[in-house]
Order: sequence, then structure tokens, then C-alpha cells
Amino acid sequence: MQYPVDWASIDLETRLREGEDRQLIVTNIQVSQHSDIPIYRQIVAQLTFMIEMGQLHDGDRLPSSRLLADNLHINRNTVAHAYAELRDLGLVESRRRSGMVVIGSERARSSSAARDRARNVLESAARECIGLGLSAPEIQSLVMNFAVRAEEDLLRVSFVECNVDRAKHFSDELAKQLEISVQPLVLGEFDPEAEHPDLVLTTFFHLAEVRKLMRRPKTEVVAIVVAPHVQTLVQIAQVPKRRTVGIWYSTEEQAESIRDSLLQSGIRNIKVLEGTSEDDLKDMDLVVIPSELPDLRSDLQGRVRVIEFGNVLDSASIRMVADVVRDLQTAKSR
Repeated sequence: MQYPVDWASIDLETRLREGEDRQLIVTNIQVSQHSDIPIYRQIVAQLTFMIEMGQLHDGDRLPSSRLLADNLHINRNTVAHAYAELRDLGLVESRRRSGMVVIGSERARSSSAARDRARNVLESAARECIGLGLSAPEIQSLVMNFAVRAEEDLLRVSFVECNVDRAKHFSDELAKQLEISVQPLVLGEFDPEAEHPDLVLTTFFHLAEVRKLMRRPKTEVVAIVVAPHVQTLVQIAQVPKRRTVGIWYSTEEQAESIRDSLLQSGIRNIKVLEGTSEDDLKDMDLVVIPSELPDLRSDLQGRVRVIEFGNVLDSASIRMVADVVRDLQTAKSR
């Protein structure tokens, strides 16, 4: 079966970073309005291929989202979504004056044996399709459609947190322990309507908020437990019993959850702070704060000893999530 193709293409020349004399030609980026594949994914696939094949290098600038959208006659937000995906993949980063700049070309090109094998398979198939009389755009459309359908058979799992470092850290840990791909998502920085995961993982801190965002009946939301890192416990346990450990978090609910975690670990001299004034900090030997508030650490520095609350994934939670993943994979395969 062949799919109708209505291609809009661009031939765009983009200069590299200031001070460099090389120029980069981004050519033949094509999108099909009639494809089953979302347009932003078409853009991601083509730019990723350019990076992997050495057509784009570290420091090369991508066209602005407005310019690329105007040339392709599509919504600017679609291009912004594509660039955000490339950023999450570690292939580009945003720089104020230079816009989106390639940063992951070396890592992308030092690909695995599996990717090299895939290139050989696709090259052979493409040559055979050309021999059958298909054009390059027709082959591209077919391959992308087949790839998307195959990808849909895979279990899509996301982990949601309130800052990018924690989201990526826990996503990487979950991916390693569950042996599946886990996409990091940051609250307030993703469009819930554009995400269609089968399983969303988050902490109990954000469970209610994430459930409100992910209202699709086919998306399961599961909370996992994060336990205090042993180094955090050691530092807190060293505080003299006559002194008090203060806890300051963005919300009272989060602070009380941290307090309960420490109480379960046997630490008793704990107080949830209502603020960070001199009166609040009186008799405090140590204040525990979340890692996502660096400005707070700077404000408290020199006034009281501060540590950031480090977390590790609870082993029982990992086993529970592994069971959920196994059940979802079985159901999806059926």
C-alpha cells in the first residue's frame, strides 16, 4: 500500500556560531501533511539522521523555529516540539544568541552495533525499493510509517518530576533496573495532550497533580517511593540530640513527607519550618532543603548548615513497577 504524499520542502542555509567561517546547509527537510506520522516526529527523524550521518556537527545551529515553520508552512509550536524532543535526546541545546545548537553529534555517531546493522538493512531495502520504481519520498514515507507502527507495539513509559535533573536521574535509574526505555518529563514543561504513554511513574509528592494531567483511560499512573540516601541520613544522624534538624520544602505536604521518612529512619529531633527568618532558624543545627531550590541554598548559606535531601529508589517500589510493566507488556502484546 502506498501513502499519498504532499511534500513541502525547504532549502535553507544557516551560518554556524559567531567567529567560525564554515557554513552549514540544511537541505531537503520534508514534511507530509497526509502521513500518519506527526509532523514534529518527521522533523526529529530527519534532523537526527543528519546528525548521525555527520551532516551536522557540534556547534552547528539549527534554523529558528519561526523560520523553519514559515518555510514548511506549519505551526511554529510544531517545530518547537520537535526541537524539545531533540533536546531531550541530548542532541541539541538552547543557547540564547545562537538558538538551538547541536551538541550530541560525537555520541550519536559512535553508535551501537545494532544501529550500524540497522543502517545496512535499511540501505539494502532502500536500494531494492528504488529498483522496484519507488521514489525516495515514497520510500521515506513507508519506512517512517512502518517504524511508527512498530514503535507503538513497545511499552511507552515516562517518569514525571518537578525538575530536569531529578527527572533524568530517576528515569535513568528506572531504565537500568527495569531494562526498558523511560522518558523523563518535567512538570510545567511538557504538553500532556502531546504525550501518550502507557505508564506514567512519579513520586507520591506529585501523584495527585500528575493524575490530573494524565486523564487518558489507557494511561496508568503509578507512584513510587523514594527513600533518603544513606549519606543524607548519616549527616542528619550526626546532629546532637539537643539540637534540631529543620526541614523546609515548597509545600507543607512535601516537608511532612520528608519528616515522616526521617522519623521512620530513627531520627527524632526534627521540625518542619514555616519560613527561613532568623527566628525560624533559631536552635537549628542543620536545615534540609530540596535540591531543586538552589536560590534557597544561597540564601541560607552562612546562616545555618544546609544539606540537600538526596533520594534513592525504594527496592520494593522497583519490584512493584516491574510487575506492572510485565502485565502491561503482556496485555499490549495480546
